[in-house]
Amino acid sequence: MDRYDLVLLGFIAEKESSGYDIVTTIKRRELDRWAKISTSTVYHRLLKLEKSGHVVGRAERDGGRPERIIYAITDNGRKRLREEVVEHLVGFNDDPRQLGFAFLFATDAQDAAQRLADHAGELEAQLATIEAMIRDEPRPTLYEPGPFLNCMSRDHIAVELKYTRAAIEILRDPLKSAKLDGWFYLNFGNRDFQKVPTDASAAVH
Repeated sequence: MDRYDLVLLGFIAEKESSGYDIVTTIKRRELDRWAKISTSTVYHRLLKLEKSGHVVGRAERDGGRPERIIYAITDNGRKRLREEVVEHLVGFNDDPRQLGFAFLFATDAQDAAQRLADHAGELEAQLATIEAMIRDEPRPTLYEPGPFLNCMSRDHIAVELKYTRAAIEILRDPLKSAKLDGWFYLNFGNRDFQKVPTDASAAVH
């Protein structure tokens, strides 16, 4: 799966756009924050998408302004976009936070707990912002409880906040944090993990 191609092809399918248009839209919709797409990535991926035949660019000049390249999606691009959307809907979610939790044993427990506490504060602020957006969204929406994507974001953040707080509690408990001896030990704890049968142990590794 490629989140960058999904976003770029999706925007171009929505409306033929220049690289600058896409960067502006990404910032306005805050995709640079939660999809981690930088300006340099946009221009780099556009060139690759054009080379692979997923988009086609044409030069345009508006009055005395500098010439710019406007990109349109091709049939191959629409096919790739359809595939990427479905893969992102049903595919494995490789969440980098899960990797961070998996390797908590490699951190200083108190430092990690403080960093997570700061992150929890940021999540709480994000929740408040999204709740306000949901309240202010005009009704009716296609999803009865409210704006679909905002509701999904709120619920995802709420789950993340729940487990962030749980990790903080583990890290701040000397007895529990001392049992973080390996990458899978948040599930078992080191003493219990040794008792798992060999075949099950091999499965989780």
